[in-house]
Amino acid sequence: MPLAQIDGGDIYHEERGTGPVLAMLLPQSGGPVGVDPFVDRLAARFRVIRYDQRGTGRSAPVTAPDGMTMAGRAGELAGLLDALGIRRAHLFCHSTGCGIGLAFAASRPERVAGLALANPWSHGDAHLVTMQRLRVAAARALDPYRYAWFNASLLFPPDHRRAHAEAFERLARNASPQDADGIEARLEAILAFDARPLAPGLACPTLIATAADDQLMPPWFGAELAALIPGAARLALDGGGHMLPETRADALADAVIAFLDGVA
Repeated sequence: MPLAQIDGGDIYHEERGTGPVLAMLLPQSGGPVGVDPFVDRLAARFRVIRYDQRGTGRSAPVTAPDGMTMAGRAGELAGLLDALGIRRAHLFCHSTGCGIGLAFAASRPERVAGLALANPWSHGDAHLVTMQRLRVAAARALDPYRYAWFNASLLFPPDHRRAHAEAFERLARNASPQDADGIEARLEAILAFDARPLAPGLACPTLIATAADDQLMPPWFGAELAALIPGAARLALDGGGHMLPETRADALADAVIAFLDGVA
């Protein structure tokens, strides 16, 4: 997983598979299953590129004033693709990654072949403001064990937590202390982003996947974006919570592959 040396700080990334390029815009949260099974399914068809956003994982810290914004994160992605010699790519975006992907597609339409959004949001409505600021309050008030379980209860549906209860417990017991200030900065950047003015101008084929039981970013956000983005396709799942790439990996991967294969 080498470093791409670009202006503003190096980006750590990895590649799997061959074929059309598919850049993965994934959030920091995860559970015991992880997204590897989902990524492996996609890598059987695409050249999949994963990377750590600046300020996370093994990438450089965020130093630019706008580094946390969705536009700033879109610039990160552009720098990475430039460093890899990639002019045009498909994007798979999940949660926070949806804002980055939408900002990228709106500002650099010639670089996006197809766009897949899983568990997106359209803007910081009253529900999302409440939920994100509750997460910040929990990060400040709870010890790492309880904060890990709080997040898991918000992001994963009960059936998934029950099926992997022992693994969730191990993750919670081994959780590192959370950076409440960093969490607040990332979540406030989400709340500050409004995709509604950008959506009608998107020119790329777009798939929007939602889960009926997503507590954090409910399906009304996906429905709103689908109504605004010209020709957007919908995948409305009846369960899976907020972490569809982990909880519904097969169904989501099949839908993404079918959709992107149909993109000229």
